[in-house]
Amino acid sequence: MDEIETKVLEWLRNGNDTAQDIVDLPWSVKEVQPNTYVAEHPRMPFSLMVMFSEGFIHLIVPLGLETFSMTKEDKLRVYHTLLRLNDQVHMMKFTLAGMNDDVYLRVDLDKKTLGKDEFNDALTALLIGLLSSVSALGLEEAFAQEVFDRIVGMVVERMQKGASREELMRFLTVKVGMPVEDAKTLLDQVFEAKRSMGGEEPDVGYF
Repeated sequence: MDEIETKVLEWLRNGNDTAQDIVDLPWSVKEVQPNTYVAEHPRMPFSLMVMFSEGFIHLIVPLGLETFSMTKEDKLRVYHTLLRLNDQVHMMKFTLAGMNDDVYLRVDLDKKTLGKDEFNDALTALLIGLLSSVSALGLEEAFAQEVFDRIVGMVVERMQKGASREELMRFLTVKVGMPVEDAKTLLDQVFEAKRSMGGEEPDVGYF
């Protein structure tokens, strides 16, 4: 692991939940394969892939949109929209990858010149690009459900590790930034689902 790779992972892992800049939030970072990591913070509506290559750092966010099976008309509409967005949002770009031509947002950063401010700008560009594309493609409802399911999944994971209701409330209100009443309602639903299944952990899809 070279020096800049160590710095980037420290930038992501260190921070506090009241930070104004995205990079200063305390991200959860997991290595999924050599030189490749997945970073998440519950206040950010995306999972961030961080890949290190010879001279670059690649920040990649899956949009969750598969285009291979689309009709030609739908492909043309989607590709036209994404190309227009590429011109409107600086730093990031939309790309296609995988057998199903899945859409990804991506920023490539030069290792030799990268500083923390530029890294934060890149994260901000990805967030703006994601929200812009969701709006431009009319994916708001599916996106909102995906974000909600992701938060519920994080709650369930903490329950499995023995977190108390008080700890879960703190997670939802402090880390996620959810209003207290909404957090109480969500936890009531999760605990009720757990009771109805005889103590088994609830399936995220239930919500």
